[in-house]
Amino acid sequence: MKKTALLALLISAAPIAAQADSITGGLTLSYTQHSQDSFDINTTGLDGRLAIDMDNGLRFGFDIGHSTMSQDGVPFDVNAEFYSLEASYGFGGGMRAGVFADRLTFGAGIAPIDITLSTNGLTFGYEGSGFEAEAFFGKTSLNVPLPFDIKNYGITGHYTGMEGLDVGAAFLRATQSQGSNSVDMDFKGVAATYLATPAIMVFGGVGTLDMANSGSGIDSFGLGVSYDLGAKMGFASSVSIELGRTSQGSSANVVRLGLTIPLGKPGPVLPMNSVADAILHPRHGAFNAGITAGF
Repeated sequence: MKKTALLALLISAAPIAAQADSITGGLTLSYTQHSQDSFDINTTGLDGRLAIDMDNGLRFGFDIGHSTMSQDGVPFDVNAEFYSLEASYGFGGGMRAGVFADRLTFGAGIAPIDITLSTNGLTFGYEGSGFEAEAFFGKTSLNVPLPFDIKNYGITGHYTGMEGLDVGAAFLRATQSQGSNSVDMDFKGVAATYLATPAIMVFGGVGTLDMANSGSGIDSFGLGVSYDLGAKMGFASSVSIELGRTSQGSSANVVRLGLTIPLGKPGPVLPMNSVADAILHPRHGAFNAGITAGF
């Protein structure tokens, strides 16, 4: 996997961030284990997110991610790399519109080429009184020829009007069409975070990826806690553990560990390797969001 995309993303964000009035985001280093009766799947990852508010209506968002998955008895690893760019402008009355570009690349050691899914599209949102909602539309293409079209739609929302609580939901749909025939792939989920104390955050989420109405898919559940290490470490940081379950034909018990270095407000933060984060901050695609929640 090439890492040049991650470096280019950080470099391109630097001049914008230097002029911003508000910057939030963070970086999560993670380790995940899926345990089944006959084998384990281990995944290491690094995820980053940066949100820049220029305080003049303009906002910019940058997401990056890289993960490596290995399975017992399998002589090769599966690597995945993700990055996203987003820009939006806020109008009066809480309305907002923007554009985005997502890229997901994955491949295995035995494959001659990597597969890249590219999704470009538009977003429309509203925020006010502790409520935020966003709808998006995008067209997805692959780096290999396909005889059909893929379009992604979605709507997400969350409520933060109660102190310490963030509750949200997401519904995303990918439609594959060829002529007059089409099939859908849906991802839906609900999640919440709660600041139990100034140093402890509890979080949880449930998500389902329904693959083309076939009855098969991926069901994901996770419940975890994040603890603020800022007072002990001398700089903002949180450690997290999430226990969960992923079902894809067979079921696996899941343990996710994370170390997150946040930007912005101090205190415990939601790790970017959690099921809850995949729902509260979903990627612009049903398949991408479902895989992120499950693995």
